[in-house]
Amino acid sequence: MLHKRGRVKPETEKKVLRVIEEENYRTNIFAKNLKLKKIFNFAVLIPRPEQDSHYWTLPIRGIERARSELASHRIQVKFFFFDRFQEKSVLLAGKKILKENFDGLLTAPVLPRSFGQVLETLPAELPVVFFDSYVPGIKPLSFIGQDAFQSGLLSSCLMKQTICQTAGKIAVVKVLPEDYHIAERINGFLHGTCNFRGFESVVVEINGQSTSLKISQSLEAFYRQHRDLAGIFVTNAMTHKVAEWWKAKRSKRRLVLLGYDPIPANVKLLKDRTINFLISQQSERQGYEGVYALFRHVVLGEKIREKIMTQIDIIMAENVDYYQS
Repeated sequence: MLHKRGRVKPETEKKVLRVIEEENYRTNIFAKNLKLKKIFNFAVLIPRPEQDSHYWTLPIRGIERARSELASHRIQVKFFFFDRFQEKSVLLAGKKILKENFDGLLTAPVLPRSFGQVLETLPAELPVVFFDSYVPGIKPLSFIGQDAFQSGLLSSCLMKQTICQTAGKIAVVKVLPEDYHIAERINGFLHGTCNFRGFESVVVEINGQSTSLKISQSLEAFYRQHRDLAGIFVTNAMTHKVAEWWKAKRSKRRLVLLGYDPIPANVKLLKDRTINFLISQQSERQGYEGVYALFRHVVLGEKIREKIMTQIDIIMAENVDYYQS
């Protein structure tokens, strides 16, 4: 009767519709799709796993875990990787996605300009979930990530509480190309240190594609101009490259060094206390939650929160062995 098929007495139809309204009945979309044996295909558009110091292997682990758990629900995931440092690479990956019929897209829009172009070409009805970063002016189905400004602000508090000098410079290492969430981390940190009496925060830019040697040379040039260096804040997973430079100097000067993400290279230097703190944005969870957000929206027909914010975790040598991202 719900499908308006067959003959039903008007009074019987009224009774059934009244019960439906009273019981707030909804069609079980999942059961319906299961009966139809439909396969759901989700595309994942992210940088190459080895880039940004292998940072992207963290969310990939979460995506793979979600895919494994949802395999019995006929969920399939296909990865499309792009070069983090080439705008054109995003556009090419976007064209590949357009050639296939996907039910949803999970992506980390770290190159805003090219992502804006790609998203304009996608079907308007395609549900898109952002994680890690975002593009201002574009409203996805959901954004999954950290409050970047607040994490930068927290980092400034850690710096303030642990710095051992009474005055000096604090280097804010800005890794290029930057995206909006990196810029917000810097804004949060600078906001937190603007009234840090006796200290001045100075932004130093390094290219994310640079070799360790070139990064060391850039940092050394900065240090020659700022011998009163008291702390370093690194805005992404390349914290270990800055830490390696400082460790190689064998300087007796004590400074506070903090950055992001518990990748193996960072954890190693955290344990030997070259790095004081790592901020985790729960990257594995972001990938995991992203697949489930698409599943709940597309398959179950559920309403998804516009923002799913992940915790701002502080990792130290004392708790890193017990930390799970």
